[in-house]
Formats: sequence, structure tokens, C-alpha cells
Amino acid sequence: MICPKPLKEAHEKLQQKIFVMLPEKWDKLYLYASVIDHFNDMQTGEMFFFYYPKGVLKKRPVNVYEVPTKFNIDEKQYFKLADDLYESIKELRKECMANHEKPWSNMTISIEKLTYRVEYGYEELNVSEFDSNARHLIWGYKYLKTPYESFNKKEKEIIDRYERSKKEPVKVFELPLYTREVAKELKTKKQMEKNLNFVTEEAIKEMEFKRNYVPKSQILNVK
Repeated sequence: MICPKPLKEAHEKLQQKIFVMLPEKWDKLYLYASVIDHFNDMQTGEMFFFYYPKGVLKKRPVNVYEVPTKFNIDEKQYFKLADDLYESIKELRKECMANHEKPWSNMTISIEKLTYRVEYGYEELNVSEFDSNARHLIWGYKYLKTPYESFNKKEKEIIDRYERSKKEPVKVFELPLYTREVAKELKTKKQMEKNLNFVTEEAIKEMEFKRNYVPKSQILNVK
């Protein structure tokens, strides 16, 4: 698949910002984000993001919003990274539209085995039969392989309803992982150490974050 240079660069920028948020070695990750258009140019959306730590005994996916507590990282700084990542996802959507692509309402990024894969969805989420909580549940069942038996009765009813529902078509896009040049820049920004410490205060200042802290697991944005 031929990828226009601006889109390729937008995807590489996303990869950088995803990797900066990971404080330990990992095998694979999955990220969901939505952007919903409303009247008066208003947008809402959400993002959730899980990774699998590297190692035989670490197979439970880690929710990145638990990372500050898990690794004793400053919450304010970390959630600024999350907010910045979501803004880049919105910029990617604008870039897709500028390249005459149909505007997508949601996307799932998966990175595994050196492959960066994106699934674009086109459902009208503001009129969907599944609300945000239901979508989160369904997404975990589909991508994180959450066992059906682990859901309660009400959750199973949602899963069953999803399985019976008409599935909207998705568009799949794949790229190799970031180029050597991007990897070099990422290494500089993260100031990586052998123990994979979190990005330093100096690196955060260098990135010039200008937005306010958003202390929510579901990041809501207004254009």
C-alpha cells in the first residue's frame, strides 16, 4: 500500500509518542481512540491503551493510565504525554482527510512482531447502540482476548449483542516500525538509560507541552 509522505510522517510521529509512554520492555500493545464530530465544530472522543510487558511471567496487559502509580511516575507529566498523543491522533485524522480519505470515527493501533497496524472504523458513534462503556468492553474482548467467562451476566449480554450485530467495514493500514532516523530521534528525546527510566524533566520541557493536565482515563477534547 502506497502511503503519502505526510501520512507516513504522521504515523511515525504517533509511534514516537506511544513509545515514550512505555517505561519498560514490552512485546505488544493495543491502543483505541475515537474522534466524534458534533455541531458547531465540537469534537469529543476517548483513548485507552494497553501493553504487554516482556517476559514469560508478565502476560497481563497493563493499562497505561496505571503506569504512574505502578512505576512511581509524576502523574501530571505522564498524563500530559497521553494528552499530547491524543492530539496527534486528531492531527492524523485531519491529515487523512486532507489526503481525500473518508473521515474515520475510531481507530485501533496494534504493534506486534515489528509491524505497526491500524484499523480504521467508520461507525457513527454518536448514534451507536453501544455506549462508551460497552465499546470499551467489546474492544477488550476483541483485542485483549478477555475470556468470555470472565464477564458478568450483563457484560455477556453486551458481547452477545455485539456478536449478533451488523459489523461495519474497517480499513486496515500497515507499516513497518519507525525508521532508523526516527528511532535515533526517539532515543535522544527519551534519553534512554539501561534501566529504561521514564522520560526526564528536561525531555518533557524540550517537547514543549502547552496543554493542561487532563486527569481522566477517558480523555475528552473540545476543538
